[in-house]
Amino acid sequence: MPTIKYRPPNAPYHIAILGRSGVGKSSLCNSILGLSPEQTESAPVGVVETTLLPTSYKLTENVFLWDVPGVATPTISKSDYCTLIDINRYDMFLILSRGRFTEIDLWLSDIVRDRFSKTLFFIRTGIDEELRNHRRDYPTNFNIIDVLNLIRDNCLRNLQANLSAVDLSLYLINTKDPTKYDFPKLIDDIMKHINNEKDNCEITLIKDDREQQATATVSLPVTVLQTAQTVVTKWARFGLVSYLYDKYTNK
Repeated sequence: MPTIKYRPPNAPYHIAILGRSGVGKSSLCNSILGLSPEQTESAPVGVVETTLLPTSYKLTENVFLWDVPGVATPTISKSDYCTLIDINRYDMFLILSRGRFTEIDLWLSDIVRDRFSKTLFFIRTGIDEELRNHRRDYPTNFNIIDVLNLIRDNCLRNLQANLSAVDLSLYLINTKDPTKYDFPKLIDDIMKHINNEKDNCEITLIKDDREQQATATVSLPVTVLQTAQTVVTKWARFGLVSYLYDKYTNK
């Protein structure tokens, strides 16, 4: 049976950066935070796998950016991934892909959409490299706009077959340069979604299964939310959600 989880308006907001190892998750984390890899508080980056456990970085007050290990590596399998990163923790997901699409890219997107119904931003990294390669292969007919549109169309074609039920947000970026391509729009959209979701009280239904990998979130009108708060407050009397009882009876 599903359980009910209430997210208070001032609760911490968690953003996970997911993807295969080597797609630029730590670099994106540092760029969003405005840090260089040489600063001690930055996310470590390198030519080998550097992020072995989920690590949080404070973005703004009560908003945390999580640099998450890559999936499908010799040390982290798909079967253990959701449990390892505690995937129920996050409110928003940034899924990174680089180069050609893989089964892992689609698998991650499918989990976020079907099992969580969470905010999903799909991000194609390594755009500078893609453009350099295309210019080298087709020096006479190279056109940057045409190549960017080709990459964008390819991403949409692969994703829409699996994500047709969601409002797909797609961004082409260079993780190390926040001024190029879709990076400024990505940051703007992230902050808009955070502010919108934090302003709306939510009741979340979480599926009780062994993997704890399913949840559906519903934004409720004020009258419905008040009714739900009354219900969970009554539950709290029996120790089911004690923090809610304290929240709504100590006003």
